[in-house]
Amino acid sequence: MWNGVFCLFFNINIKNNELIVKKIFTNLNACCEAFPYIWQKSAMYNDTPQERLFLNAKPLAHYCSPALQDALLYENEKEMGIIINFIAIALMFAPNCRLLAFAVMSNHLHFILEGEPEWCEAFIGKLIELLDNYFRYNGKPELCGKISFTPTVITSLKQLKDAIAYVIRNPFVVRTDVNVFACPSTSGHLYFNPMMRKEGIYASDLKGRALRDFLHTRKGIALTDRFRVLNGFAQPWSFVDYERAMSFFSNAREFVTWTLKNVEGQIEIALKLGETPSLSDQELLSVAFKLCKQRFANIPPSKLEEKDKMKLALMLKNEYYASNGQISRTIGLSPRVVDSMFPLAAKQ
Repeated sequence: MWNGVFCLFFNINIKNNELIVKKIFTNLNACCEAFPYIWQKSAMYNDTPQERLFLNAKPLAHYCSPALQDALLYENEKEMGIIINFIAIALMFAPNCRLLAFAVMSNHLHFILEGEPEWCEAFIGKLIELLDNYFRYNGKPELCGKISFTPTVITSLKQLKDAIAYVIRNPFVVRTDVNVFACPSTSGHLYFNPMMRKEGIYASDLKGRALRDFLHTRKGIALTDRFRVLNGFAQPWSFVDYERAMSFFSNAREFVTWTLKNVEGQIEIALKLGETPSLSDQELLSVAFKLCKQRFANIPPSKLEEKDKMKLALMLKNEYYASNGQISRTIGLSPRVVDSMFPLAAKQ
């Protein structure tokens, strides 16, 4: 069609003004060359309030510390609470940094941050300083200098929602006693929770022994009223910008679904972070049924012939990083057969 229009226009006008025609040809060709890019960008962008909010947001990044291999950051809930205290304190030194989600794991830390890189780095730097000081004077000097963070820049709304879900799911996928939406070591209990109780005194009201016990440092720090404290611990509702995080989801149902059902998104985030993806048995079973529907005429995993179970086992291992034990439990393939298929994993 375009060629016909060009030819017709050229034949009519070439005798009148060759220069004008040449300019029009140049401009139209440039538009045609740009069209695939314009179409691609518009196809990726859904004009929703959440997309507009994301496009107008400050830089977003997922900060994760490498997992410690030979030591633990904390060994009980009290020590975990102290680390959460340090997170609240560090945010005082980076007032333009927004904390959207966090997970304090026993051997590593996760944060979803919004803000200019220098503000995010100010928060991270202060947190590391507080942690090193605490470890130095509280019996864990070997951990000093071991905590570092590498940011992963978040470039799409989907990646942001994947990352928030990944962070708050962390304890849930490694422990069977954890409720993903009621875990004190993450911010998962804050979102879409009308039953949340907002209690505590302003941090600036802490005095004397209560202040020293809260700070766990010999350095004087003047606390502000930016967050609240209850029974000696900073309350996450007062320093996590959970309402901001919620605004990137359409509603509570989408948030819950994204957190519990988006298996592929969780694997993608894990691989970007250099971590081994981890799914619960129930999630892996759901994946197995989906694969059976796609590849094995909707026959349930437990009813497959052994040769097809072995094919399914390969998919679960290669595409979803299932452990040998998970594969055996999920599809009913004997541990002996699974271990013979994946001998290196059997030795771990």
